[in-house]
Amino acid sequence: MKLLLMRHAEASERAATDAQRRLTEEGMAAVIRQSNNTTLPWHEFTGLWVSPYVRTQQTASLLLEHYYQKTHSLSIQRLDCITPHGDINEVQNFLLKQTDEGIILITHQPLISALIGHFCQANKHAGVPMMPASMALLEGGVAAAGCLKLKHLFHS
Repeated sequence: MKLLLMRHAEASERAATDAQRRLTEEGMAAVIRQSNNTTLPWHEFTGLWVSPYVRTQQTASLLLEHYYQKTHSLSIQRLDCITPHGDINEVQNFLLKQTDEGIILITHQPLISALIGHFCQANKHAGVPMMPASMALLEGGVAAAGCLKLKHLFHS
């Protein structure tokens, strides 16, 4: 399995609620830069899931617009458990039920760092810090505690 975890890009602090925050111009530019990453096996990802927050949806749309749709079609799907303080076990249970071998999750800090720690070292506190628009490629047999390895880390 390949799991690409991406933190949403930089978002404005101005919004009625945290969930409604939108990407800044710099955030949009960072996603476009990341979409040009030729190290990633983009063609191997067949599932794309985002949190219900506007900034993750915008990040996914830009990623698809500037890279992914040039190679093949992929739809954005919503996953409620990958919000900033989502539950690691709920995310793991979701991933274990998926048939896709390559999944992209666009999520938030602190959840993204906790997921890296959980999947790579079976310790949610052992994850690396993720800046806006950063991506972590994890690979392994199954998306369970300590069963994946951090293959690449990409900061924008």
